[in-house]
Amino acid sequence: MQQLTHRQIPIFCLIFLPVLLMGMCILKYSVNFPFSDQWPLAVMFEKIYAGNLGFSDLFAQFHESRKFFPRLIFISLAYLTNWDVRYEMLVIFLLTCIVSLNIYCLNRFTVRGSLVTQLFTLVISNLLIFSPAQYENWLWGIQVVVYIPIACLTSCLVISHTKLTLRAKFVICFCLCTVSTFSYANGMLTWVLVFPVLAILASRKWQEIFSRNLWIIIAGFLGLVSHVVIYFFDYQKPEQHPSFLSAITHPVDTIHYLLAFLGAPLGFENLTVATIVGSLVFGLWLFLSWQFTKLVKTNFLLSHRLISWLMIGVYAIISGAVTATGRVGFGVAQSLAPRYTAFSLYLMVSLVYLLAILGQLANQSNVRKEFIRYASYFLVSSLVILHINTTINAVHRMSDRRVILLQSKACLLMLNVIPKEQCLVTKRSPEPLRQTANILDKLGFLQPGLVKSKNIQDIAGETKSDLVYGYFDTVNQIDNQTYVAQGWAILPEREEVADGVILTYANSQGEETIFKLINQRMPRASVEAYFGNSAYLYSGWKKSFSVQEIPQGTVKLRAWAFDTESGKAFLLNQTQIIHIEESRRGSNHQKRAVTTPESPPFL
Repeated sequence: MQQLTHRQIPIFCLIFLPVLLMGMCILKYSVNFPFSDQWPLAVMFEKIYAGNLGFSDLFAQFHESRKFFPRLIFISLAYLTNWDVRYEMLVIFLLTCIVSLNIYCLNRFTVRGSLVTQLFTLVISNLLIFSPAQYENWLWGIQVVVYIPIACLTSCLVISHTKLTLRAKFVICFCLCTVSTFSYANGMLTWVLVFPVLAILASRKWQEIFSRNLWIIIAGFLGLVSHVVIYFFDYQKPEQHPSFLSAITHPVDTIHYLLAFLGAPLGFENLTVATIVGSLVFGLWLFLSWQFTKLVKTNFLLSHRLISWLMIGVYAIISGAVTATGRVGFGVAQSLAPRYTAFSLYLMVSLVYLLAILGQLANQSNVRKEFIRYASYFLVSSLVILHINTTINAVHRMSDRRVILLQSKACLLMLNVIPKEQCLVTKRSPEPLRQTANILDKLGFLQPGLVKSKNIQDIAGETKSDLVYGYFDTVNQIDNQTYVAQGWAILPEREEVADGVILTYANSQGEETIFKLINQRMPRASVEAYFGNSAYLYSGWKKSFSVQEIPQGTVKLRAWAFDTESGKAFLLNQTQIIHIEESRRGSNHQKRAVTTPESPPFL
């Protein structure tokens, strides 16, 4: 690489800024908690525990995909890390770094401009590749599957430009396409995109593709056919997915879905903005492709510089078209799902480099320099403005997602103690979930582990005298059968709201017994204002309970802030006492409250 000057160093540093930002967001907002689609996959660990996991289990269909290679990654990481799913997020981050490195290499192979031009295009592409718009993927370990195909594709494209022998390139690309296919459904696209690139880059003119290198395309096609046959053996269409006929019967919605899909990386989850952006990006990409088609007719070697970027764009477009065909039945708004941006953003990456190359060819083409200049200015300025809005929106979503997952984790850890509670995002019914969770707990795959006793002292943490964890404000009688408890709870050492609030009563032996978990939150502006911390806004809690859940007579109630990272519960200030005089519940109840210490009136 050329020697950097003091003026170029700031641009060079900007290349790594999106990488660092995304790494910091993952560290801050990630939660070690398997959720949603990770629970059906956890059946693998049940089979390992029973000693009957087979090849068919690894190859089994999951939704539309056969996640053979990701399953190997998940199992390996689980036994290395006690299934800390944050390491799966690290794999996602590393795969994205590989993609970024591949883009850099392709940049060096194809963009022959100044060092400033190369660095600037890398800055723009990294803003997209490491965009927080993918927040659902960044914080969900199972989404390793969506990054393997693009990592394999870009690796194949880089390998195609190297000086390895043609047969070595073919073998490596064949293996990477196999990994891509059996990782995620759209991984099959790599067969269609990679081998034509190999054939073109191995040729010096158009005739050579058909006279000397046609075998590459034929062999790639045979590889595709053989893998498709294996892939669709005993394939079952997921029942909950809409029919493909929806795309045919609603063509306008299908096109709308595709355009919004392509614009979603800069749409900050706004359907109108995403549709406009997608239309402009797709239209400009088609225009540039048409311009290049005219140029390569007379200058075949120019295709060596363009073909990789065109295929990256085609990858995004076909992914969008297939998704639109299969998902438009869910509604056009579903195109904004953050997990899809891992595919669609590469159309924008493709466009950035096609514009850079076209700018260098302006003197040789009929396209005026003014158009290229203004198109580039418009693209970059729009990208920066939209990216800022998208980042702000995505960071807020990451913060909300962390809270939801921590609350769900609190519910999971209490599964054996309060069995009627259901976790928020597990995609499993209570009994199978409890069975799987207890097996994972025995394997040491749930950290800090399931709560095994109703005695709160088993998980009670030591409260620090200089810290306030919250208050148990009141217990109000609603009717003869129901009371409502409320208060607020925080975890001051983490500077977050409590992951859950546990209610206990003192039994006949004086033991504090768990009977209720509260994992929904309410705004408490006074707490936020008092501590000067916006993270405490939703520290309020409120929950009803029945007299059937507590003993008769005089009952002392306490509330505890639950920390799912340590598995400890911290006593809140203030105790409430209710007195049930009648032995027969459902008649007359009296309640009196004792506060120790007195609750601050401003909270």
